[in-house]
Amino acid sequence: MIARREWSYFVVMALAAMTHGCQGEMGETGLDDAADSTASEAEAPADSEDAEPAEVTDEAALTAAGSLRDMPGSARAGSEGLEPDDARMTAKDAPLGVTGNLSITKGDEDWYRVVVPAHTIARVGIEMKHAAGDLDLVAYDAQGRLLGSRNGAEYPYTFRGQETNSEYYGFYSEDGGAVYYVRVLGHAGATNTYSLRLKHYAYKDSQTCTGAGFSLADCDGRGSSGSGLIPFPFADPSDSVVGDGYNFASYSNYRFARRELVMLVRHALAETRKAFPGTKPLSLIDICQMDGVTPGYDVGDPRHPQSTHDQGGNIDISYFQTDGANDAEIVCNDGASHADGYCTAGAAKTHIVDLPRQAFFMAKLFASPRTRVIGTDTVLAPLLQSTAKSLAALPAGDRRKISQAELSAFSSRLAYGSGWPYHHHHIHLSLEWRSQGNARGGEVSPLVAPAPFHTMQAPGEAVDSLDMAWPPRP
Repeated sequence: MIARREWSYFVVMALAAMTHGCQGEMGETGLDDAADSTASEAEAPADSEDAEPAEVTDEAALTAAGSLRDMPGSARAGSEGLEPDDARMTAKDAPLGVTGNLSITKGDEDWYRVVVPAHTIARVGIEMKHAAGDLDLVAYDAQGRLLGSRNGAEYPYTFRGQETNSEYYGFYSEDGGAVYYVRVLGHAGATNTYSLRLKHYAYKDSQTCTGAGFSLADCDGRGSSGSGLIPFPFADPSDSVVGDGYNFASYSNYRFARRELVMLVRHALAETRKAFPGTKPLSLIDICQMDGVTPGYDVGDPRHPQSTHDQGGNIDISYFQTDGANDAEIVCNDGASHADGYCTAGAAKTHIVDLPRQAFFMAKLFASPRTRVIGTDTVLAPLLQSTAKSLAALPAGDRRKISQAELSAFSSRLAYGSGWPYHHHHIHLSLEWRSQGNARGGEVSPLVAPAPFHTMQAPGEAVDSLDMAWPPRP
């Protein structure tokens, strides 16, 4: 069985041996394995994702809080022109900028409609004093279907952790006019005042950010306190580039990225879906806080070593998996406890990584000259390298074929070994650091890998020039 998506990283790791012990043996690098996997995924019911316990649990919890009622609201300070707003069908358009002096009272909730212009990412959020009352921001699509609470698919709505004074989401519209809804409600009856914030960022999918017409400063997220970072938007099934190609297994406040990172990941996913029809959505994990700092520092409980996710140019991404789950989980399937954060040697035969898809996806990430390094597990690394060679050897015209330049990156920019623990759970994509240092100030790139990890195997780079990340803690 595969670990359920609403489990935290901590639970996935603690129960890894039990969770993956019942997996059958998988092939190693054969491209025929990819064809079999594709066929089985294509045969899955189109609505199978809707039946997942995490989605039902979240929707049930949110519905129980009152999402289906349609009662008139009472005007509150700062809400003139926005009432009635207590139900989706009566929601008014969220104003651009900051709307303050809003409040949630007992039994109350507020809904807002967000219409996104063409080639725009809309950042929508609320700011509050969390200690005065735990307010939640929940996102829905135009039909009122739940997109997610701030915790993402990896955690149930009832899970309380990493709570801060703000909650934000990103919405994207390719052609313009895409409609979303956000809902503000108090958790467990909490009341509080808050401000609503809406900001637009220009965005256009492209293989390269500067090639899309953006300046380097726009691409690498320059700006004080992370102000140049944008929220990685929810996937949109109607999007012609990547469709519903990804979901989130992280808190919404840890989904802030450089524009170039969003473009690169979406482009690599789009190319993978073209080369491997039937590819299921891939889970994206931690990126960065809105202020440009590594996730967890906002609550004094860092989820990664210092600086490893600074500047919005680093992201943890789940592995493509042979059963199509593609979620945030340990992929070794070797029956071990993984206390050291690595697959055992036996995982070379028992892992559940869809090697052809995974190697192709990584090749498209390597295709960018802005990619500094991709970290993976030490047992999986040689399997990925071997699979990449097989992909490069495919005949011209095969959509799965990768270039020689992409193949060479599996030797020069693939990082693994004793300095990269916990990448039996995800890969770590790292773009080039900005030269002026990170958001905390005073630290000059390249950043040094923190103790206690001292060694790693990454041909072509010095040991202390790389950084690593471990799975977030609940």
